[in-house]
Amino acid sequence: MHVAVRTHAEHAILRRIYEQRLVAIDKCRDRLLQQARVHEETVSNMRNYVATSLQSLYRGWKGRVVASDVRRRHFAAIEIQRVARGLLGRRAAQRERRKQNMVLQSPWAMKQLLERSKLVRTVGSWQEWCDPWTSEFFYFEMYTQDSQWQPPSPYNAFLCCDWADCGFVAATMHEIHEHKRSEHKWYCDVCQARNVGYSFPICPYCAVCVTTPDIIAANDWPLATRRASTLTVPDAPPIVVPLKRHNTPVQRAAARPKTASMEPPRDTIDATGLLVATTAIRPCDSTAFDHIMWLSAFHGVATAFAKAQYPSGSLYVGDFADGAFHGWGEYYYANGDQYRGQWTNGYRHGFGLWESVCGKTYKGQWRDGVKHGVGLLTFPNGETYEGEWAAGEIHGRGVHSSANGDVYVGAWDHGVHHGFGSLTKANGNAYRGTFVHGHADGVGILTADGEVYKGHWVRDVRDGRGVCFYANGSIYSGMWANDMCDGAGVFVSATGEKFVGHWRRNLKHGRGRYIFANGDIFDGTFHDNVASGLSVYRHFATGDVYTGPFACDKYHGHNGVYAWASGTLYDGDWVHDEFHGVGTYTWRPGSSLQEAYEGEWHKGIRHGRGAYTYVDGTVYDGDWVSGKRHGHGRYLWPNGDYYDGAFDDETQHGDGVFQAHGGDRYEGAWDRNVRSGAGRIVYADGNVFVGSFSSGQRHGPGTMTYADGNVYAGLWLHDERQGGGVYTYHATPTDTLRLRVFGV
Repeated sequence: MHVAVRTHAEHAILRRIYEQRLVAIDKCRDRLLQQARVHEETVSNMRNYVATSLQSLYRGWKGRVVASDVRRRHFAAIEIQRVARGLLGRRAAQRERRKQNMVLQSPWAMKQLLERSKLVRTVGSWQEWCDPWTSEFFYFEMYTQDSQWQPPSPYNAFLCCDWADCGFVAATMHEIHEHKRSEHKWYCDVCQARNVGYSFPICPYCAVCVTTPDIIAANDWPLATRRASTLTVPDAPPIVVPLKRHNTPVQRAAARPKTASMEPPRDTIDATGLLVATTAIRPCDSTAFDHIMWLSAFHGVATAFAKAQYPSGSLYVGDFADGAFHGWGEYYYANGDQYRGQWTNGYRHGFGLWESVCGKTYKGQWRDGVKHGVGLLTFPNGETYEGEWAAGEIHGRGVHSSANGDVYVGAWDHGVHHGFGSLTKANGNAYRGTFVHGHADGVGILTADGEVYKGHWVRDVRDGRGVCFYANGSIYSGMWANDMCDGAGVFVSATGEKFVGHWRRNLKHGRGRYIFANGDIFDGTFHDNVASGLSVYRHFATGDVYTGPFACDKYHGHNGVYAWASGTLYDGDWVHDEFHGVGTYTWRPGSSLQEAYEGEWHKGIRHGRGAYTYVDGTVYDGDWVSGKRHGHGRYLWPNGDYYDGAFDDETQHGDGVFQAHGGDRYEGAWDRNVRSGAGRIVYADGNVFVGSFSSGQRHGPGTMTYADGNVYAGLWLHDERQGGGVYTYHATPTDTLRLRVFGV
């Protein structure tokens, strides 16, 4: 009877399980159909997204190609213009050099100079002339009408000293004459006068051909005629009266006598037979007076072309007006510096060339004695500046090329970069933008080591809004501070990763969204380039989503929720990307296949105390070790059965209590989910069995106490009484005992 009841109960349980499984299968089918529709819609959306992404990438690539072609054409046009401007500039500079090297730029002035000058010699197409007013030699080309101060190549033979055993080569005619005057002296055989080598073998004293420039008229020259000597003592020196100033107007000589020397002799000790008249004026030696006294000879003359020498050794050759340098002239400083150019009222004014003894040169415009206008400054180390000047300072537009190869092209203010310009370093780095007092400040473009930055600057550092294109293909666009990414910005790496958020000192810091190359999205907070705090991480490939705390770029903290695309959900504690602590794991929530675990975890594995609800409705609440039921726990079946006891390796093992929903109760030992060993069963009908079990059946010695009080104590085999035993019958006074005796 007991077996039939138990069998019926088991059939009923199986029927209910079967019906529940059918219902679960129907729900699962509906769920799968819904998921299939969602999957189909997702695939369609993904295709559209991929197509849109491809179109966007293509348009971006096409735009970059077009922009690159435009930039290349633009730079090519700029380079062509630069080459053309350079060629035209060199041609203009060549013409300007020829023009500036001319003795006089005015054809009328050149004609006047030729009329008053003396032709010395002609070699080829070049003529050598000597200006009697200044005793300067200049050269005139008969066909091109060019003129210059320096001797041309056909006159190189005249620059060599022809004195015996002398190999001196001069640069100018004055230099060769000075060499002969100072190095080679000889004495006349007739008058015994000492002469210099440049007049050899003609004695200027015997020929009486001494003259001076035409500053003083020829008929006023006191030594124009030879006079008889009145000296009573042959060796007495000549009588020289004190110098007197004559205010007679300067006249040009009517006729120019032929002379072998353009200067008076300096030694007059041997000039016996010559006597200076008491009313005569001795020739002025211009080296003995300053230029003011020397120019006193021009009293009454408005303009002149002459030479003036200072006591310090400085020399001026050029135009005068009203006693001041005015027009074109050359100034040779005592320290070796030179200036050749235009003058106005004693100041360098106009166009001129200044050459320093240290090697510096300036060629350009002047005003009131200082550089002003456009000019070229060159240093001996190769450094140059070409551009505008103001009041002696670099000011305006100009090009500066340093000795190490750096080049700046742009605006200047009082000698420093100020305004818009471009600075190109020798290593190829370049900056193009605005400068403020020598520093990059404002909006500019920097190209360095393959990187390109376009944006704002503050005192040579990137500060403000800007975009940087890195050499590896990465791009950053946003705010900068102290030459570092700082503030809101967007970063796109070369691999396609993208970050939109806040930065601090070149590190991601604050709220931001990071999109990985594989499509994953992180939306949360960063601290010094490390994800930390409450954030959301979405996996693109799987559709999984994590919402919760981060630490050191990992899931870490309490109450973190990880939702799988399939619907599985974990809500609980995390440590370094693993379930660790207390949390709830739910498989397929809301479906017929839902399972859930709520309890403790250790490194992603169920470990500790926890409750697991299975898909069939069974519940285990107890200890877990390495993801398995192990220790003490309680297992509850949907029909009301439960087991409370020891578990080992996912099985009921050890001492435990099993309570069936029908009322049966077992207390005792278990071996791998089977009753085995000593135990006690209390049946629902009141019977109680205490004894041994094996393979889930009563086996071995045992005692059965029935509900009516009868007791059987004996041996059991496979759940059946076997062999001899003691049966204790409890009868009432009215019960009848029937005995059956075998073998009688």
